[in-house]
Amino acid sequence: MLQFLKNFDPFRLLAVALIALLARFYWFSEDVLLIPSLQWLSIGEMMTDQKVLYKDIWTSLEPFSAGTYYFIDLLFGKSVAALRILSLLLCITQAFLFNYYVSQTNIYDQKTAYPAFFYVLFSSINYDFLSLSPVQLGLTFMLPVMYFLFKDVRMGEKSRNHFFAGASLGVASLFYLPFACFIVFVIYSFAVFSSFDFKRFFQLISAFAFPWLMVFSYYYLNGSLNEVMSNLIQSTFFSRPQYYVDFYSIVKVGLPSAALSIIAFFFTISKSKFLNFQYSSMKIMVMWFVNGLAAFLLMNEWGYFNLYIMVPVFSFFTVFLFLEIDRWWIKESLLWTLIITFVVLHIYYKSVDTEKMKAGKSSILISGDSEARFDGNVVAGKTILILGQDPEALIHNKQATLYASWNLALRHFGDLTNYANISFIYTNILDPKPEYIFDEVGIMPALIERIPELATYYEPSFDKKIYRLKK
Repeated sequence: MLQFLKNFDPFRLLAVALIALLARFYWFSEDVLLIPSLQWLSIGEMMTDQKVLYKDIWTSLEPFSAGTYYFIDLLFGKSVAALRILSLLLCITQAFLFNYYVSQTNIYDQKTAYPAFFYVLFSSINYDFLSLSPVQLGLTFMLPVMYFLFKDVRMGEKSRNHFFAGASLGVASLFYLPFACFIVFVIYSFAVFSSFDFKRFFQLISAFAFPWLMVFSYYYLNGSLNEVMSNLIQSTFFSRPQYYVDFYSIVKVGLPSAALSIIAFFFTISKSKFLNFQYSSMKIMVMWFVNGLAAFLLMNEWGYFNLYIMVPVFSFFTVFLFLEIDRWWIKESLLWTLIITFVVLHIYYKSVDTEKMKAGKSSILISGDSEARFDGNVVAGKTILILGQDPEALIHNKQATLYASWNLALRHFGDLTNYANISFIYTNILDPKPEYIFDEVGIMPALIERIPELATYYEPSFDKKIYRLKK
């Protein structure tokens, strides 16, 4: 396979696209759903009612990502399959861009399809990488940042590189906020590996800030700037994250790729035939890796998909490794060992989480056949309010109140002794009057005690976990 991919032409890239399709084809069905995907699509679905993000929809989802899910819902409805197909297309696009950028800057000694192939490989190491996450969306604009850094190191002083890098980083952070901390990485890389002065620093910062200023201006004109600060910025930096999987599980998934990249790095720098700009490029990607680890501290959703931020780093150093090994039988053996290992681990982690799902213990997967029921009757096509984290209710229903995120909703529901909170809850529930209220946390009896009017509008199910609007 490596002999075939060694050359660089459209035919090889088409083969890489087919490999990406084969790697993800099994995941196009909706038999098993990813809970984060349901929540992202649910936000997009709510936006179709002309609701203003953060003001009418309490969420910490980034504005450009939310806008993407809004357009997906307009075109395809709340379809997880559409999300996965678009994820495949974006993965292929990113792989081609990555290959193009490193080829244009001559990072490697030869033009090859290896970068695109390994990008596809590392972007498929786990099943939830295939979900069009905000990380994947934002990474599309981080790749040009990498390119402008390489280009500046390779070709000398180009003041516009600083501007374009800052603008790309600003857009990327509007898809995925933790990318904003990469501003430190970009400033450091320009300052250390290139010519950098106050003028270029100002260009970089201004270009980075401009997309954010446009977004802030939009929400200021809609009278919701305070909500942006509290629901997006403040909740990302200071609120408790949503844990779909634990930290140890994320480490287990990412460790083989990280170990291979570290081995590749030390093996590569042991060679002495590289030019200065190639060494500088390697150091830039090491800084990407370090900054990516720091970005984990800002993530407000913890899932395997957060590792997608490292895909360019894994791919970058692995390509060097396979180009530097001279004997073909060693390279081919190592490649197939790598592929088989990744496939086995992919299947293993998928089966483990699927078994947890069947046992009702998974916090990241849910069966596509799951249905919310009120006294045995299926609840579908209704407007709902979810008190807690109830993924079943999201599959066939639409959230009606501004409480789209339970973590943010706890600002009101966390203290029912506060009169102001009760007043807000009264307005936000009884104004839209959702047809069903799903009470996973058992808070409705206390809420009815403080707002007796709720009892006149809603009747409980037998187990008092669901409340239905009276006809």
